[in-house]
Amino acid sequence: MATSKTVAVACDSAAGLSGDISGHFGHTPFFVVAELTGDQIVSSRSVASPGHGEGCSMPQFVFGLGVGSVIVGGIGAGAVNGLAARGIEVIAGASGNAGDVLTAYAKGSLVLGEPGCHGHGGHGHDGHQHGCGHQHR
Repeated sequence: MATSKTVAVACDSAAGLSGDISGHFGHTPFFVVAELTGDQIVSSRSVASPGHGEGCSMPQFVFGLGVGSVIVGGIGAGAVNGLAARGIEVIAGASGNAGDVLTAYAKGSLVLGEPGCHGHGGHGHDGHQHGCGHQHR
């Protein structure tokens, strides 16, 4: 029997599986939430995110989606820690459209680039500062 898992993909638009991966988790406007069974996408839906607001609630929002993993382009250390604390696996450095990325992930062939922060390096958000948090080689 094939294993099922629910995965969220940070996307720049509500285009569903055709949407491009967002380069910045904390500012992603949408998530594609997909149910994977074996190496197949069996269902998906787009969900608008609350955005990067007071208290940086994105990890809690993603946890509420009931996912076990989140696929992103870039993400900061605070968000990685917040997701990990909720038992959510973070797959960073993805690019392309959500459908292709999810298919590759389901098949075990997802190739990740550098999990760049795409505009995230040390700028302020609502009065607080944070750096990228990734170890770049």
